[in-house]
Amino acid sequence: MEEQASHSAPKKRTKKPKKNVRGLGIRTFNGWMIVIASVLFALLIAVTIYMTFRYNALIKASNDYIAAQADAAQLQKASDYLTEEVRLFTVNKDPQHANNYFQEVNETKRRENALEELKNHEVDDATRNELELALKSSNDLMNREIYAMKLVFTACGYSDRQIPEEVQQVTLTQQDREKSSEEQLARAQDLVFNQGYQDAKALIVSHLSHFTNSILESTHDKQTESYDKLTAAIAEQSVFICLLFIMNVVTFVVITMLIVRPLKIYIRCIQDKKLFQVIGSSEFKYMALTYNNIYELNAANEAMLRYKAEHDPLTDILNRSSFMQLQTVLKNSNTPLALMLVDVDEFKQINDTYGHDVGDRILQKVANLLQHTFHSSDYPIRIGGDEFAVILMNTTEEEREIIAHKVQRINNTLQNPTDGLPKASVSIGIAFSPEGFTDTLYQNADSALYLVKENGRKGFRFYEP
Repeated sequence: MEEQASHSAPKKRTKKPKKNVRGLGIRTFNGWMIVIASVLFALLIAVTIYMTFRYNALIKASNDYIAAQADAAQLQKASDYLTEEVRLFTVNKDPQHANNYFQEVNETKRRENALEELKNHEVDDATRNELELALKSSNDLMNREIYAMKLVFTACGYSDRQIPEEVQQVTLTQQDREKSSEEQLARAQDLVFNQGYQDAKALIVSHLSHFTNSILESTHDKQTESYDKLTAAIAEQSVFICLLFIMNVVTFVVITMLIVRPLKIYIRCIQDKKLFQVIGSSEFKYMALTYNNIYELNAANEAMLRYKAEHDPLTDILNRSSFMQLQTVLKNSNTPLALMLVDVDEFKQINDTYGHDVGDRILQKVANLLQHTFHSSDYPIRIGGDEFAVILMNTTEEEREIIAHKVQRINNTLQNPTDGLPKASVSIGIAFSPEGFTDTLYQNADSALYLVKENGRKGFRFYEP
């Protein structure tokens, strides 16, 4: 009995360690999982903190990039404003435009402020030299503009108190002093409208573009670097999350049975074109992509149909239907505007002589001239046949000379073709409205157009009550 007992006891001890190993293995596994989870969570927290740092760096780089773009835009806007004011002054001789010019130069100083902001960015010597060249060219151009103002003030006989101090300090050349008033005004306009002026502006823009592009490229590189590092941190974070996911696979199995499997059923419902209620995680993406594709296709079709409904198929400008809608929209507007009614002269004779294909090309040419001669905010329209209209937004009677200059340029282009088309011309009637599209605006413009036709065509006339 004792011997049997001595042999039976070891058998019991050999079974118990197996159970303990199995249980200990679970506890060990759980212990290791706790250790691994603690390490992973610590790494995840560290990566999250690093991501916050990189995110802030990305935001700063993005803000610097936006600020550089804004400064560049402000610089261009200020330069264009000075050009516009000096040109307006040479055209309408209103001293207010000269005052606006020097107020911008001496008080507002948007250009100088933008340049100071741009100087704060780190650039190399070559890039900074581009800025110096731009400033020098800009100052030379300002001397030219002030000289043009001097010509206008002299030609119009303004008193010294009406002339800005900077203009008073300018001395005209002997040749310009001996010119008549009309010649001095023409000389002033030529100084700010001729090709030399445009070339000087282009040179300034070229230098500034090199400078600002270098700044934008530098800030963009910083932005890209921060983005790449943030992306790498997100990738590391994704790895840690995946490892945590493996630790919780049992829980996810249950979630899969309760959530993922139903979502697969919902996907089959999409494939079978059945109605369903979307619930879930990754399958949301499938649903969203499907919906987005359909939405984008419908939106594209709708935009195409709307464009065809609003535009003339031959000239690709707005059609009569759009003209009627614009009248309704602008009827209650308080914006000053002008309406131009345009007829192609002797269009039937052009069709009879050269054929309808040439006639269509003439219409396209007129539409193209109307579209590119006036501001992008204006509305060139083909009313029908050889009849066109242009709604000039934010336009008052003070801009008659500018409009007249543009209209004459259109007829000069039509009268001196270089594209193989025959000579053509247009008759134009123009009427103004101080507030919106009034009930009589079209009639007034049509009356002016009628007088042009009655007096030989190939010209324009402003409506006079």
